[in-house]
Amino acid sequence: MLMINKFKLILSKIRIAQQNKKKILKLNVFNSDLLILNVLWKKGLIYGYNKTKDGYVVFLKYSLRGLGLLNSLVFLNTKLTKKELKTLLILDSNFSYLVLTYKGVYIYSLANNIKYGGKLIAKF
Repeated sequence: MLMINKFKLILSKIRIAQQNKKKILKLNVFNSDLLILNVLWKKGLIYGYNKTKDGYVVFLKYSLRGLGLLNSLVFLNTKLTKKELKTLLILDSNFSYLVLTYKGVYIYSLANNIKYGGKLIAKF
């Protein structure tokens, strides 16, 4: 439960920074919290991040229209099986979902990429 709250806090800070049109965001996160930043970077939702002596600096990414890529972020708190998650993605294909599984954190946007069910943390 604590890990989910940390992920939501990091996502909230990124979303607020994007709404304020910031280019970089300074975060004080632990190495265990870098999992969410790695997932966002691999999916192209942030440019990346760099370690500094005070914490981490996140380089924010925007759409061509100048909107933050996490602008439509909505937090969820639901457990779904693999089958239920596939059904959700078929019915609601315009969004991506951040899912915490026993294997790690995944961002799913297509029903055919589902590997595991888990706890839905957010949709955007």
